[in-house]
Amino acid sequence: MARILSSLVLIPLAILAVVYATPVYFLLGIGLIGTFCLYEYFGLIRAMGFKIQPIFGFLVFWILLIALYQQIFPTIILLALVMLAAFLSAMWRHRQTVRERALSFMAELTGVLYFSLFLYPAIPIRYDFGNEPGLRWTLFLLVVIWAGDIGALGIGRTMGKRPFAPTLSPKKTWEGALAGLLAGLIAALAVHRFLFPALSIWHVILISVLLGIFGQLGDLAESMLKRAAKIKDSSRLIPGHGGVLDRMDSLLFAFPVLYFYLLQLYR
Repeated sequence: MARILSSLVLIPLAILAVVYATPVYFLLGIGLIGTFCLYEYFGLIRAMGFKIQPIFGFLVFWILLIALYQQIFPTIILLALVMLAAFLSAMWRHRQTVRERALSFMAELTGVLYFSLFLYPAIPIRYDFGNEPGLRWTLFLLVVIWAGDIGALGIGRTMGKRPFAPTLSPKKTWEGALAGLLAGLIAALAVHRFLFPALSIWHVILISVLLGIFGQLGDLAESMLKRAAKIKDSSRLIPGHGGVLDRMDSLLFAFPVLYFYLLQLYR
């Protein structure tokens, strides 16, 4: 019941934000989501035994997100500067051994890049291809991922027997994974005529399958982190769902995949 009630609140809020938010407010919303994800990620990293300094991670995450949005520097220069800052931060820390500094550097930099580079594409998806197409593509993405999550969870729990990735996530099954792909595809076909009546149905099928595959890979990526940390949920922030990272794991891999596809589609 808690899971259902949380969904009834969060889903309308997400849709309202996608429909009505201006680019700046959308950026702030993405940044807030990324901050929660990064906070939960640092909790997982601590549970693995790493000694980290989260302030550096939060600061660089926001700087990188805003710099990508403003296009202040070429991306390659921006990433090089982030790497340089991470090295300097690690080298001049106190009360840590050299090994601890190196491991902290790798863990913090991974988190910053994970959430900034994987969340940022949500912004150009929404606005760079035109307001109306961007709105439709964002809604399409949410529908496919949410439908896939529901299908995988429902079938996986009731009919799943063959483990999909037992080392990373013992409860995930092939039956659930295939059901998730099929549910996402059905949802994509259902909204095709309303969102993209002029778009070839083969594009819709291909995009939905790609999003379904990478969405599940994103879920497995977070499962790997949680299993390494020996933690069931990234946090208890959302009743019945766990943490923000638990809800965003599939979308994190889906955003850059859809953005890349749209760049090829509209160029």
